[in-house]
Amino acid sequence: MAKNVLIATLGESPIVVTSMVHALQTQKDMTIDQLHVIHPQGARLIDFGYALIEEHLKGECTVTQCTLPFPDTNSRETSMMFLQILSDLIKRYEDDEDNVYLSLAGGRKNMSALMASTCQFFKCVRGLYHVLDKHENNPANRNFHSIETLYDDFNKNKRSEKLSPPADDLILVEIPYEQLSSGVELRQYFSEEQSTTNVSSAIKIDGEFEAFGREIFQKRKTDLFDVYLSKEANDFYMENEGKQKNLENCFRSMRHPQLLQIHNHSLSSPKTDCLCFKMGNTDERLFYYTNDSSIIIATIVTHRERYNQIANGNTPLCSQDHPLYIHSNELKQQNILIVPLGKSPMVVTQTFVLLSTLERVDIGKMILIYPNNAEIRNGVKLLQNVFRKKKINRAIEPIKIDIKDVASDSDCKAYSDKLVSVIKRAQTENPDKSIYLSLSGGRKGMAALTLFAAQQANIDAVYHTLITDANLESQIEQETTVDVLNKLSEEEKVLRLFLRKYCESNFDLFRVPVIPLSPNPAETS
Repeated sequence: MAKNVLIATLGESPIVVTSMVHALQTQKDMTIDQLHVIHPQGARLIDFGYALIEEHLKGECTVTQCTLPFPDTNSRETSMMFLQILSDLIKRYEDDEDNVYLSLAGGRKNMSALMASTCQFFKCVRGLYHVLDKHENNPANRNFHSIETLYDDFNKNKRSEKLSPPADDLILVEIPYEQLSSGVELRQYFSEEQSTTNVSSAIKIDGEFEAFGREIFQKRKTDLFDVYLSKEANDFYMENEGKQKNLENCFRSMRHPQLLQIHNHSLSSPKTDCLCFKMGNTDERLFYYTNDSSIIIATIVTHRERYNQIANGNTPLCSQDHPLYIHSNELKQQNILIVPLGKSPMVVTQTFVLLSTLERVDIGKMILIYPNNAEIRNGVKLLQNVFRKKKINRAIEPIKIDIKDVASDSDCKAYSDKLVSVIKRAQTENPDKSIYLSLSGGRKGMAALTLFAAQQANIDAVYHTLITDANLESQIEQETTVDVLNKLSEEEKVLRLFLRKYCESNFDLFRVPVIPLSPNPAETS
């Protein structure tokens, strides 16, 4: 008999997890047969928090745990490991024909945003939920106490009472999303070591999305190739702006040994010692050599006659290595960054700096979309003043929406509709510019909705900023609140907001490819 399984992440408060169980029971009339708690390893008192949950729900449902082999999802590697572990867990319950529900409420926002990117692959996932405390902003009546508070301030009986907040104090929010039409086929394709013709030919997948999917569902640890371009190949890239996106997807795919093999293009009359890479229905053919841990792209061609000359060994290939990481064209001018903003104004400047330094993106305009909240509005004003007073030539366009949080179905719809309309308007008004979308701003529910809005607006990827040093992250949270920043000189604000006070190597930018809702059939060639 199928079970109802709730998968929840545990972070600072075990009460969030037990409250989700009770909210589903009381507000959705749902029986939870099994709770599976995912929590990081080594966090202070995390085992105590899990033990409280297990004891409190004894007799209501079976409680099991999954311990992550790291203390936080604060790097690309740990984020990918979390996605791998979560997908394995959901697959296990899918094989048992159980119904799975996911909770965004516990754990870090990093986990919540990533969890939303996984659920669409699985038909067994019946719902994605968030739970809020009505008294979150009222310290006297707040319900979601931290593990430390439960441990230090309450005895055993009082802890048990706190783990069951009044039902009327809980706001249960179902996050709307669409199942992928080809989710099962995509998982099958990504999990296989070799290309499966009847699946891969029916689904158009770009290189970045394919690499991302295989990393999650195949979970095979492989050393990645470094990719270099010869001067001839680099010149081709620079001179063909309309082909650069396709080529960049090829470069990313070629780093993965398995993808390199899958997309190896056989030559009809091979008389050259180099290999040929072709991906999907793209026109480009990339002739390359392998050298230990490196791929050297010797030349890139599209013209059939030129292609045949190289395939037949009639044209010498240049051998001057040109590193891919410096082949980049001039900074694309005046791109647009859209940031759903919460209480931390530094999300905006942090994303701005990392896109500029790590992705070589020039942001000419920033659009901030945020709920109608006084504290957040003050953060927007602070950002506008900093940019203006420092004469930083960047335009900020604030767009507020008349909600305080995504605390209902109507709030979710209002937020999603507004964000999609903002993105599409920016695309229509700026057809020659790229749109960059931040996943890091706003609340947990907003992060998930931002990912789904990107799908509706056909955005290729969203960007998530990470602080890889936990102590530094805690320091920054304290040093960059609106109240603290407003007490500083303009120079000190700039030092903090633009990462000049902190070591930039402790920051990372995680590009999350957006899953196509309805993959189009790929043409074969």
